[in-house]
Amino acid sequence: MVVRYRGFGPVTGPGWFLAMLWVGLCFLLVSPSAAASKPRPWRLGVLFWHASPNDEAALEGIRAGLSEQEQPHELIVRQADSDRSKAARILSDFREQNVDLVFALGTEAALLARQHVRDIPVVFTAVTHPVESGVVPSWEGSENNLCGNSNWIGPDTVLRVFRLAVPGLSRLGILRSTESGVVSAAELVAMKDYLRSKDSPSIDLSEEIVSGVESIQPAVKRLIDAKVQAIWIPIDFFVYQNIDEVLRAVRPHHLPLVSSSQKGARKGAVAGIMTNYPMLGKRALLIARGVLSDGKRPQDFPVGTMRGYQVVVNLGAARRCGYEIPLSLLVLADQILEDTRDGKAEDGN
Repeated sequence: MVVRYRGFGPVTGPGWFLAMLWVGLCFLLVSPSAAASKPRPWRLGVLFWHASPNDEAALEGIRAGLSEQEQPHELIVRQADSDRSKAARILSDFREQNVDLVFALGTEAALLARQHVRDIPVVFTAVTHPVESGVVPSWEGSENNLCGNSNWIGPDTVLRVFRLAVPGLSRLGILRSTESGVVSAAELVAMKDYLRSKDSPSIDLSEEIVSGVESIQPAVKRLIDAKVQAIWIPIDFFVYQNIDEVLRAVRPHHLPLVSSSQKGARKGAVAGIMTNYPMLGKRALLIARGVLSDGKRPQDFPVGTMRGYQVVVNLGAARRCGYEIPLSLLVLADQILEDTRDGKAEDGN
């Protein structure tokens, strides 16, 4: 056998072996990365409980973070459609597909992952109050395979924005549902606790819980009869999924809606306060990287929160209910929404 290599004459016999050995050594020295094995792409399961705009925005942040970090990955995104049996099957499938980590988007998804996944790291995000809802025992950590972050905004901050939207606010109604009760119940408990504190403003809180579409308008009427000055739409998927029913009931009375949810602020509330969900998703990805790349244990992470928040003012919603938004709130707003021709809110900034 004769081998020709650039820079050498014909090499035969034992010389052929030495030449090949020299070529291999040069390859390793000049291009070590080519010899090193490429890292295996992350296989990531993503569980949605339902089609929440907050959770979808958080997933956008996760995707953006993976792209920015040029992290090889496979995302397996599954939607449970508010079906607990289906969610359990999805989580079982994730185990069979040997995912490295599960992202649980939203409170219900996190609770289900806590119940069904014990041997795979779980990173939750967009969970409103992980302690009150039972996802983790403490803000200091989970003591198990769960870790993540929260979209929690303290009730004092929420109420400060609501009081700017409605000067002289002393009676606030809250409309929530039995169907999406875990999240909105956590918000309500925190608000009640805050209003009982000595430093809180004097505000009466009236609560109405609806169990179906047909019960929305009667519930709103009871809040109006209680002479509330605004109705709070919390993070409650069922309520803002049926926000048109709420709007039909309040418009004749020129009663403003205020909201702590993204959908509520964009669909009908005159003012809203919410977390930057794409950024929340990016921060959840950083937690996942700590587990998968840095070897940290999930239980060693405290629950992350966002220091900032966004104030949204919806001028179109204010016009439709005949409400004038105070200038002090307009100055504070991060986003000012107008109405487009098809009736959908768009960014006016």
